[in-house]
Amino acid sequence: MRSPLIFAVCAAALSLAACSDQHATQVKEGAKAAAIDIKDAAHEIATDPDVREAGTAIKDSTKQAGADLKEAAGEATDKMQAAGEKAGDAAKDAGSDIKAGAKKAGADTKQEIHEATK
Repeated sequence: MRSPLIFAVCAAALSLAACSDQHATQVKEGAKAAAIDIKDAAHEIATDPDVREAGTAIKDSTKQAGADLKEAAGEATDKMQAAGEKAGDAAKDAGSDIKAGAKKAGADTKQEIHEATK
């Protein structure tokens, strides 16, 4: 009774092993075919003149954008520097006005005290 059962189990295991090997071979061949297709597609893209032209256009526009950005940054720096100088001049003028006003107020106060104490 044991022998037929062992024989059946062995036959099933061998059948599964054969299916697994066949399946593995099919998967391996499919993977190789896909790799070849991907390699061919990559080569076609790399040698496509439209793709090369687009790459050159992107490179050129990037250079131009960098140059434009550098110029704009320089102009902004110049404008900020000019605005800073104007603000500094305005602050200096305001300080002078405050100092003159304080001197005048001090002189007026001194004069009023002098007249009040006569």
